[in-house]
Amino acid sequence: MSLRGYRVYAIPKDSGSLYKIIVESVNNNAYLYIENGCITTLSTAEGDKLKQTSTKIADGCGLMGILRLSAIDDAYLILITEVKSVGKLNEIDVNKISAVKLLSLNREPNQAIDERIPELGRLLSSENFYFAHSLSSGNTFDLTLSTQSRNEPGTVDYRFFWNRSLYFPLERFGINPDDWFVRCMCGSVLIRTVYVGHRTAKVAIISRLSSERVGTRFNVRGANDDGCVANFVETEQLISFEDQQLSYIQIRGSVPLFWEQPGIQVGSHSIRMRSIEASVPAFERHYAELKRLYNNVANVNLLGSKEGERKLSEAFKTVARGSSHTDVEMISFDYHAQMRASKSSIKTLQARLEPLVEQHGYFLMIDGKIQKLQTGVIRTNCLDCLDRTNCVQTLIGLKALSMQLIDLEVEKLKVGISSRFEETLKEIWQKNGDQCSVIYAGTGALEGKSKIKDASRSIARTLQNNWMDSAKQESFDLFLLGNGYFDDQFDKASRFLPSQLMKECPNALPELIQRREEMSTRETLSVFVGTWNVNGGKNLNNIAFKHENSFEEWFYGSNWASGDIATHDIVAIGLEEIVDLNASNLMKASTTNQRIFCETVRKTLCEKSREKYVVLACEQLVGVCMILCARIHLLPRIRGLAVSDVKTGMGGATGNKGSVAARLTIDATSICFVCSHFAAGQHEVQNRNDDFATTIRKLKFPQGRSINSHDVIFWFGDFNYRISASAIDIKRAIENKDYMSLMKADQLTDQRLLGNVFQGFQEGVLNFAPTYKYDTFSDDYDTSEKCRAPAWTDRVLWKDEPSEKLVRLTEYRRSEIRTSDHRPVGAIFTLDVLKVDLKKCEQIFRDVVASLGPPDCMILCSIPDYSVFPPEFKEPVIKKLAELDIQCALATLEGPFLKIGMPNGALTLAALSMDGAEITANGSTKTVSVQLRSPDWEDDWTLRLAPAFKREPSCINLNNIDGLSIVNLDIDDDDDALSLTSARSCSDFNFSRQSPKLEHQILAQSSAVQTAPPPPPRPSAFPVPPVNGNGYSNGIPAVPPRPSPADWPPKFT
Repeated sequence: MSLRGYRVYAIPKDSGSLYKIIVESVNNNAYLYIENGCITTLSTAEGDKLKQTSTKIADGCGLMGILRLSAIDDAYLILITEVKSVGKLNEIDVNKISAVKLLSLNREPNQAIDERIPELGRLLSSENFYFAHSLSSGNTFDLTLSTQSRNEPGTVDYRFFWNRSLYFPLERFGINPDDWFVRCMCGSVLIRTVYVGHRTAKVAIISRLSSERVGTRFNVRGANDDGCVANFVETEQLISFEDQQLSYIQIRGSVPLFWEQPGIQVGSHSIRMRSIEASVPAFERHYAELKRLYNNVANVNLLGSKEGERKLSEAFKTVARGSSHTDVEMISFDYHAQMRASKSSIKTLQARLEPLVEQHGYFLMIDGKIQKLQTGVIRTNCLDCLDRTNCVQTLIGLKALSMQLIDLEVEKLKVGISSRFEETLKEIWQKNGDQCSVIYAGTGALEGKSKIKDASRSIARTLQNNWMDSAKQESFDLFLLGNGYFDDQFDKASRFLPSQLMKECPNALPELIQRREEMSTRETLSVFVGTWNVNGGKNLNNIAFKHENSFEEWFYGSNWASGDIATHDIVAIGLEEIVDLNASNLMKASTTNQRIFCETVRKTLCEKSREKYVVLACEQLVGVCMILCARIHLLPRIRGLAVSDVKTGMGGATGNKGSVAARLTIDATSICFVCSHFAAGQHEVQNRNDDFATTIRKLKFPQGRSINSHDVIFWFGDFNYRISASAIDIKRAIENKDYMSLMKADQLTDQRLLGNVFQGFQEGVLNFAPTYKYDTFSDDYDTSEKCRAPAWTDRVLWKDEPSEKLVRLTEYRRSEIRTSDHRPVGAIFTLDVLKVDLKKCEQIFRDVVASLGPPDCMILCSIPDYSVFPPEFKEPVIKKLAELDIQCALATLEGPFLKIGMPNGALTLAALSMDGAEITANGSTKTVSVQLRSPDWEDDWTLRLAPAFKREPSCINLNNIDGLSIVNLDIDDDDDALSLTSARSCSDFNFSRQSPKLEHQILAQSSAVQTAPPPPPRPSAFPVPPVNGNGYSNGIPAVPPRPSPADWPPKFT
């Protein structure tokens, strides 16, 4: 194609006119016209005419599509301005995008644009995006599909089709996007030529990064609720020789559990995990989807045996053995330990991999006829799925090559040519690893050839990950989500309907949200919310604690001993001052008390209710800790779980005061839990108000969600608001149980009435005594020298939509646990969650879409017996529409028709009333015929909607996940020296196969610091050969070797 095959022109605004864009496709001699949100094609004659009155603002090599940042007036045309040729495959050019321009469709070039646009432009110009093009075989070649998938009719794989949502604007107006846009993938494409005598063969590595859970190294880890994992890459090894095409696929991806790795120091491997149980639905969905796509799956786990990797690896194997996918072969190979001990250890892995590669086979097509199909795939993972994974995938790729070369019979054409293929493949596998690493980690892969080079790259990774990746992550989200990013309406509607439908029809969002009650049924759940300032946990293990009431009364009330207890579906516990607020804890807070409280809460719930509970989150910010539990049967219905925190101490500089929050969605209802500890002091009302305002403003969740983005909010904690009265008067009122008079002097009640804090929130009646401040192990209020006045510092508030009334308070009370200077407070709620009814959703969506009118918002006006619409009648027709209060957004002539675009579909339908009207121009009167440009638009929507509403129920195996959960803890070998052997499970895992280790055993064994290499052997891992002299340098363990392409991998025999 022409290197500058697209030209973009603009017609600036003048008095009474709008900004217009014209796109010319030089190669196809076609025009695209964009005005006021409407898009249409132009005839060559009209395009040439308009071009004369416009100004060229850019030209380029291709178009990625139209990015909409809002449903109405913020859209950008992404123009590819520079490309680099990667090579040819089957005479088709493959190009790497090296520069783009984002051209506003609503603002002139000299006007201000969205501040996020320049950063997005840098991401798209990073040479990580590719497309293929061929004039001889059509406008586009789909690089997003593997060779095998391309030869399966009707196959579409949106995972690797990165600019799919950018196609919707043209589809809406009935224009084939493939005529204008190129399908782009993100990842790596490397093509080399190997000469076989006088013949040539092409060898290529194509790595396609999935767009389903994309992001940078420390922003995106593990799996999401749909089972999509971070850094998921499908790598195709392709050989094209004369009329033969041979393809082999393998995949890599993050461990499919809920875990993360926060910003860290150089060389650290701190890992944070959620509970094993919470990860099971995501794990099940992940492997079910892999089997659907690739048939048979085998897994190679390269995680190590030190620091957090061991715990993550053991959790991975535990879930795998208890899942529905026990047929997935799990090969564990501690790459670092094995290679440190002996390079020959890799032969053990080879022996396991070779039969799998042979069993799965590869794709072979000769002269357009399929001869062989690949029937399975090997999934490889390490921690980052970068360096170690790339080495092992190279090993697998060379084994596949040896099989492919047998079918090619190239040795018959040129003796010894096989070694040339191997050398070429090693070289491009190494470069492939670099390019995959740049996308995810910001630097090339660690190769093992130079310690200095690897060290510098490791430092560069840390700097990149900690300070530069947030902007890159936002650009990823902006590009993929478009108008769904930072949009609460989109978020609400997408809980009921597939997000792709929302992107295709954003105008439907307001009405769909109003009718969401019609699309759902209600189910009532019980929610317990509690808060307790534990005074540093000083008396947690005090012998006096044994004589106190335990958590049963707090959770279930005074009747718990008689067995008269209500089972709570969700339990949220907020703990304040879980550690002493001293300097050392401000720097790095101990998690010992967090673990003990987490264990105690879950054990109490399981034992007293005789129900199975899972800890969804256990988040600590210095002294503030939140523990969130749910009954295990709710797990498949819980999605979008995320935690966040914000510091408010000393103006946000320290965490001695602050808030911790967790959010989740149950069915179609989003819930946010916030636990806060605000500024102390009798007269620090304004500081407490400021802490609230800071929390509301700064606390954010993924995809731009805030606290107020949710349907239901529970906010609890030690808010520290006092009673504005003397201690004597307060105590006298308490003795008389005159709580109403105290409420009138309560600072929080007063500030809420003034509208300064907790706007829209509700609280139960304070019919219990103030919970602060007591002498420990006593019912006496503070008798110390300071003699602080009693106050209701510990509170539970909630907020929901007043029109929906999803929350009802059933009980609000305090409990009498005396080990702290505060008393615990608990509130029991009934919560109605909205359950989606897919049949109702489909019907209502159709009704809404029908009321909106045709999506292209266009009518065609014609005059009978005229083969070309008379130009002199154009303005009179537009004037007649204006008389009917119908505004035109666009009007162009196209053969016998005057094509008119409207601002919305409703006006388009209204314009049909002009059919048969008489129009006068230049003294001549004619009858105008009016029709829809898309008369079958309702049927088209029905066809497009049908697949989206046929969600197959996922099979989630919950029978074997009854184990303990200690969650959201920093997992590292230098963690607190706390023995976790006391963390007992409420019930045991039961497996039909070999029983895995319980999670408490995993955590307990992982806390021990390794004193000398090699690490102890683990079940299912390969035995570690004895360390010989080669493993040490001057008595110090050597760095694990990472073989370079020159000697890696060893040849298969």
